[in-house]
Amino acid sequence: MSDAHSEPSQKKKWVKRILLILLILLLVITLGIGFFIWRAGHTWDSKTEKFDSITKVDEDLSKIKEQLGEAKKLNVTELKAPTVTNSDTGKNGTNASGENGSDAAAALAANASEHDKDGDGILDDGYSYNVVKGPGKNILLLGSDTRSGSEAALVSGSRADSIMLAHIPADGKGVYLVSIMRDTWVNIPGYGAAKINAALNYGGISLQVATVENLLGIKIDHVAEIEFEGFKALVNSVGGVDVQVPFDFDINAWSFKQGMQHMDGGAALAFVRARYPFADGDYQRVRNQRAFLRGMYNTMKAKGALNNVGSFQSAVESIAGYMRVDSGLDAAQIAQIAAPVLTSGDTTMRMTTLPNAGPGWSYDGQSIVIVNQAANANLSYALQHDSMDQFMATYGQD
Repeated sequence: MSDAHSEPSQKKKWVKRILLILLILLLVITLGIGFFIWRAGHTWDSKTEKFDSITKVDEDLSKIKEQLGEAKKLNVTELKAPTVTNSDTGKNGTNASGENGSDAAAALAANASEHDKDGDGILDDGYSYNVVKGPGKNILLLGSDTRSGSEAALVSGSRADSIMLAHIPADGKGVYLVSIMRDTWVNIPGYGAAKINAALNYGGISLQVATVENLLGIKIDHVAEIEFEGFKALVNSVGGVDVQVPFDFDINAWSFKQGMQHMDGGAALAFVRARYPFADGDYQRVRNQRAFLRGMYNTMKAKGALNNVGSFQSAVESIAGYMRVDSGLDAAQIAQIAAPVLTSGDTTMRMTTLPNAGPGWSYDGQSIVIVNQAANANLSYALQHDSMDQFMATYGQD
């Protein structure tokens, strides 16, 4: 009799256990999906090869100060200084023969300036640029290395693979692009000295913006980010882009020949990411990235996108879904920012790179790029006072 009663009782217990396990699994899956959506910030539609809408970045720019506070003045005296190298020197200031590299010490001394007395590219403790809102507009353009699909399991986190500042002066006389090499050694607010592209991984868009503001002493008005899949789809959406290739090189399955070359999304992504085929690595990569941007710019111009504000807004609306932007940067706002350029008739794109003293090695063995703070101070002034034409006349442009 007791056995007859215990059998249904045991079944009920097993049913309860199975239901409990299923409930836990459902909760875990729900939390996982929720985290993924929170992390991605957008939905990719594989049928249209397009993001479903313009979405907010991780945190709105208006919340940067609220969440991070003012950019912190970091105590760099607690860090070991990096060493600077040149083409004749290697890690820790030694040359190919292993001899003590006096060239490295000379490079550091040559890079020293009023607020970077040891020449390591990091501002001296207790000094930082004031973040100034100048008369022009500053838009931070990011290409992140976030992967999707099968690649997402192989590469964790998200770093800024490409960092550019677009500056539009108040008078609308052209557009100025400043490339910031991803290995540039900077102070990341709250974290200390690190490569500038690590800020995106440490604290999302907000920290990346705060880091660039801290480096250049300017207020970033807006930010736009595009990831690998979005980049390829954007290029394909305009029918591909004609890019001026500087010389022959191969990367993986792609072969590039000197001269004008038509690129689809896959080829364009390989072109802007390539660095290992080049003796000067990232230096050539940022030049290639600017060559692609010039090609994209010319493509849009040929399609009539720069003829007037209305046509420009329509063009922006057609490609806006492929990237993430801050909540205040819709197509109408972009057209408003570009209006001075379009109406002035000077739609020239002028490009340069953040001044640096060459490659070096961090105290923990990372290959880095050392900022030239004396020239960077002049860049900061030019951005603050809409005098980029004078800066480029002195330091050159591409």
